[in-house]
Amino acid sequence: MTNRAFLRQVSLFDGLSDKDLRELETVVRERSFRKNEVIFHAQEPGNALFVIKRGRVKISMDDRGGREIILRILEAGDFFGEMSLLDGEPRSATVSSLEPCQALILSRDEFLRFIPRHPGVVLKMLTTLSRRLRKADEKISRLVFADAYEKVASVLIEIVEEKKIPLNIGTEVPLLLTRKELADLAGLSRETLTRVIADFQRAGVVRIEGRRIAIVNPAKLRHEATRSVSV
Repeated sequence: MTNRAFLRQVSLFDGLSDKDLRELETVVRERSFRKNEVIFHAQEPGNALFVIKRGRVKISMDDRGGREIILRILEAGDFFGEMSLLDGEPRSATVSSLEPCQALILSRDEFLRFIPRHPGVVLKMLTTLSRRLRKADEKISRLVFADAYEKVASVLIEIVEEKKIPLNIGTEVPLLLTRKELADLAGLSRETLTRVIADFQRAGVVRIEGRRIAIVNPAKLRHEATRSVSV
């Protein structure tokens, strides 16, 4: 797939004409990353937007004890680096590849030349940024107030919602993450995550099928996810 054809499928650039996409294609550069490669560290200067063409990345921060907390996992079609692109400040988090990745990179200088003619791109970017900040607030609340069961239930629901899958009886969630990555998303140890998943399975809330989790009781899962957090 050409970069222009790929950009046409990215929601951030939805609505751009073929002429605009040709222009955008000429100013982005493509780069590949190895599995587990750090794309950039928190506090590094930020001067580019990244659009994932292939693979998955994790956005993370370290707590005071040096433990990694995964804030978000992004995949093909998602973008990151928009905060530094907009305000010129250092990176707010670390981004690393979970598997071999390819990304299209748009420099801040090229972005600033592009957006005056395409203000809708900025509006979509701000909408996404607002949604991510809201999710971050929810995550902070969970880390402070929620117990292990609520944290795991919330992460499972977030994964379903990110994939735009209706949460119904029998809904299946692909386990593209390792147990450690899932635990880091929930802010738990791997052992605690395994225990909670096992308890949910015994209680008939979920069912483990190979590398997939089937949601057996969506109402119960939602109840577990919202016991102490109100949005």
